[in-house]
Amino acid sequence: MITGQDKFTYDFHLADHAGQAVIDMGETDYENFIKEYNNFPWLDQLEIANRLKNTSATITVQDPLNKTELWTSIAGNRDNHGYIVGYNFPKTIKGNLFRKERTVKWVIMYATEVKEKILNCYYPLLELDQLYFYGETKATNKNFNSR
Repeated sequence: MITGQDKFTYDFHLADHAGQAVIDMGETDYENFIKEYNNFPWLDQLEIANRLKNTSATITVQDPLNKTELWTSIAGNRDNHGYIVGYNFPKTIKGNLFRKERTVKWVIMYATEVKEKILNCYYPLLELDQLYFYGETKATNKNFNSR
């Protein structure tokens, strides 16, 4: 994910009433991030989100140098759940007669039921193609690191 960098930042977006509980975890390295990722209470957070009918828990890694983000969310229920992995990046949209070329925040999403597959996506070589392609679109939040 963070090619050529030893450190990056990340945060936890917890399931809560307002959907705004973000814990900025600060700077870390790959090894310590993976420990935190594995210790994250995914299923407990999923149950809270389902009970509150709110946003699912998400872990996001930010690379401000390249203006990219890689995030994982969980969906489903305790017995039948899966993960969505999103990769946010700047994408240049070609202009036309009525609109100039512009750069937007774009997201490509992948899905898997196997949490261990996701860990390779956070490795510096970014192996997203091992997951099921879920979709892509312009991201609703135009600014990076705006949480």
